[in-house]
Amino acid sequence: MKRFLTLLLSAACLLVSQGTKVKIIHGNEAIPHSRPYMALLIFETETEEMICGGSLIKPNWILTAGHCQKPRSLVTVLLGAHSREGREKGIQALRIAKSIQHPQYNHSNLKNDLRLIKLRGNARLGKNIQLLPLPEISEDIEAGSVCETAGWGVTEKKIEADYLREVNITILNRDKCQKRWQHRVNITQNLLCTSVGPNGQDSCTGDSGGPLICNGVYRGVTSFGENVCGQANDASIFTRLTKEYISWINSTIAKSV
Repeated sequence: MKRFLTLLLSAACLLVSQGTKVKIIHGNEAIPHSRPYMALLIFETETEEMICGGSLIKPNWILTAGHCQKPRSLVTVLLGAHSREGREKGIQALRIAKSIQHPQYNHSNLKNDLRLIKLRGNARLGKNIQLLPLPEISEDIEAGSVCETAGWGVTEKKIEADYLREVNITILNRDKCQKRWQHRVNITQNLLCTSVGPNGQDSCTGDSGGPLICNGVYRGVTSFGENVCGQANDASIFTRLTKEYISWINSTIAKSV
């Protein structure tokens, strides 16, 4: 499961394109199955493999990042996994029936970086596989708030994590975030920024498609970050679950029943 994300946002090597790696930097291994909503998306071709994270929001629906796709690949969704290799008992492996990116998704700048994946069957919910509810109210998150994310991406040791890892990250003021990204990215109200922690804690987009959890509530989806993670003054970007995005998610699911 070699490739997660790092977007190349321009020739300056920022845009996270399909296949570059995303890392949980200076995080910790999660308690097994403490995040039962996590989905591991595996994209396989004859020559390579890429992974993304996602969240189980309905028994047969995953929410992930818009750029989490790989043409002509076989896609497997693992639920109930702690190990990246999916060796535990109780893991469910499902194929996808449909992949729906946001209608205004822009591959070049990753605006509206959301994707819904419909599974071929319903997940069997239980202790290790549970839903992550969408927020009932779309609230902005104050700068300085501590949130959390998780994933199976490459670690600070530059090796792929064997097990799900998690990290606490701090929300960054959008004006400060804009200064860090300068002209390369337009930091809008649809985005949340997080800053690198005092010990280099970073998500480097925290495993593309994975959830940003703030005060126990699903608030964002991992989108992109700098090419080198865990460096001072870096800022990672998450797509915020706004009222408009939540409406699109709910209406898309309703139309597909």
